[in-house]
Amino acid sequence: MRKLALLVSALMALPFGAASAEDDMEATARQMLAAFTDAVVAGPDAVAPLLAPEYQIMRANGVGYDRDGYIDKVAAVAAQPDYSHDEVVVTAADDVMVVRYFLTINETIEGASVARRAPRLTVFRKIGGAWKVVSHANFGATDPPR
Repeated sequence: MRKLALLVSALMALPFGAASAEDDMEATARQMLAAFTDAVVAGPDAVAPLLAPEYQIMRANGVGYDRDGYIDKVAAVAAQPDYSHDEVVVTAADDVMVVRYFLTINETIEGASVARRAPRLTVFRKIGGAWKVVSHANFGATDPPR
């Protein structure tokens, strides 16, 4: 009977532990998304330290860049510092974290305004104890440049 009570107690603790780990990972993801978004708004000097060596971005219009190309182009991104990340879904294994979400922000990329609320996918990898952005997909449709 005592073994059964211990088993039931252990099983009851599992969902709490799993939810707690998921909550921690979502909190980490939200912190990293905020850091990445803030860095993009701030410009090349702020974003460069957050990018992994293998970084790539793909935008909804088919334009893509590697790390150096993106750092050169990030100056062409103008955004208001007020934004939100919604519907955040995180999966992680080992030192990789994949985050899909909606970003709501007022931004212009290379002269074209971007949909105010649009889906994104960002992949992070832990390097030397710090999360770095490995890849980013921006699915925000752009208006033609003015």
